Amino acid sequence: MVDLLGRAGQLVEAYEFIENMPSGPDIGVWGALLGACRIHGNLELTELVADRLHQLEPQTVSFYVLMTNIYAEAGRWEDVARLRKLMEERELKKIPGHSLVEVNQRFHTFLSGSKSRPF
Repeated sequence: MVDLLGRAGQLVEAYEFIENMPSGPDIGVWGALLGACRIHGNLELTELVADRLHQLEPQTVSFYVLMTNIYAEAGRWEDVARLRKLMEERELKKIPGHSLVEVNQRFHTFLSGSKSRPF
């Protein structure tokens, strides 16, 4: 429901839905709202949601990366630098995306940004 409301731009309604949930919302629920905040550019709610996520899962790298991207899109470079420094201090590292491809019955792994071509 939060994802549906968020995608429709009903961010306040999505937040209120979360606040009124009978059981405590998990990181998936808050993460859905964070993604919607990014799509619709609501920085005020973004920061509130990010605070909740950091309380629940302070070591989850993806939320730091998403927040860094949101700040960069808004031109808030000081906040980008602050979050990157915080990630460094907490020794949090983003794992690069990868793909696994089978060619001639052999599997090859490609990391994001890799330029190697085995075939």
